[in-house]
Amino acid sequence: MTKYETTIKMRARERIPDLRTILEGLYFRKPELAKKAEAFIYTIIEKKRIPDKDWAETQRSLSCTHQEYYTMLNKLRDAGMITKREGEWMLSEQFGNRCREMTDIWNSFIKRWQTERKQ
Repeated sequence: MTKYETTIKMRARERIPDLRTILEGLYFRKPELAKKAEAFIYTIIEKKRIPDKDWAETQRSLSCTHQEYYTMLNKLRDAGMITKREGEWMLSEQFGNRCREMTDIWNSFIKRWQTERKQ
């Protein structure tokens, strides 16, 4: 059973030019959190990790409420973008891994379709 899962809204006919666009799809019900999540991710990149015990300071720096902070964290974690290890938040490769798997699966179907179509 999957422990973490979430929904990401995407528009197939629109390019995804940057991280903010991905996060807007993740926070489609609370779009104001996309900017805060982006700031959180860049803070992790800058500091390498963020101790969970620093939640109050991090929450203040992002100018968000307690509920917004935990909604933001949970969505990022559920999407596989961040993980918590030994009490510290850090970036995770899970999101990228799932995206690559979906790409590989879809490309194999397209290749099969193109091959069968030519016959």
